Amino acid sequence: MGSIVTLTDDVTTRLYDTGEDHLTPVVLLHGMAATGMLNWYQTFQRLQGEYRLITYDQRRHGMGDGGRFDFQSLSEDVLRVSDHLELDAPVIGGYSMGGIVAQLAARRDPSRLGGLVLAATGTGAQRNALEKITLGSLTRSAPALNAVPIEVAREIDDEVPGAYTWAIRELASVPLATHRTVIAEVARFNSTSWLHELDLPVAIIKTMRDIAFPRWIQDEMADLLPHSAVFPITAGHAACATHPGRFARRMRTAIGWVVSNRQ
Repeated sequence: MGSIVTLTDDVTTRLYDTGEDHLTPVVLLHGMAATGMLNWYQTFQRLQGEYRLITYDQRRHGMGDGGRFDFQSLSEDVLRVSDHLELDAPVIGGYSMGGIVAQLAARRDPSRLGGLVLAATGTGAQRNALEKITLGSLTRSAPALNAVPIEVAREIDDEVPGAYTWAIRELASVPLATHRTVIAEVARFNSTSWLHELDLPVAIIKTMRDIAFPRWIQDEMADLLPHSAVFPITAGHAACATHPGRFARRMRTAIGWVVSNRQ
């Protein structure tokens, strides 16, 4: 299921694609200190067969190698992945950092996209809270990471590792220098001046106990977007890991809303 693809002359990544040409494509962008499948494998398990699900490792995360790291470059990669797979107006789902990248991709060329699903993200972040969440990610992951798909594990090694081993390996693939770079990028990001320009449906999965992107930041994002709907989940910033079933159900509802409201 996973393959190494070249996005530009100096950028390669590991990409997962369920591959059903007849289903609506949904490209899922992971958050900081994660990888594509680490962030989204629980969603893949639950929504596979309903949508064509695609995720990949963004630059300097996992097997996303090469090129400069800034959010504008990452947003260009979203469109490159779409071109590589010849996707027609995919829905872009972004989690945390991935939600910021999704906003920028939509700003770059909204006509190329079918809509957005933004989870645990906003117009900017609380930097101190984001630092605490990132630095604590290893210790908090242990009880939440389970049921790693065997096919995913086999992509990583000939022997199937335990869930915790696989998750730690994925987390360890993101250098600490990348954590610092991402935090600095997030601290500079502010989409309040242009979100009103995004003329496409945007579903927001509002993480009600989020301290990195507090509710007021998520509410601000929803208020600025001209065509949005909010789907709350009573969970913190790591909702995809701590409440995987509930989060996947919110994703199903949010994607369905976007698809039904596309032009």
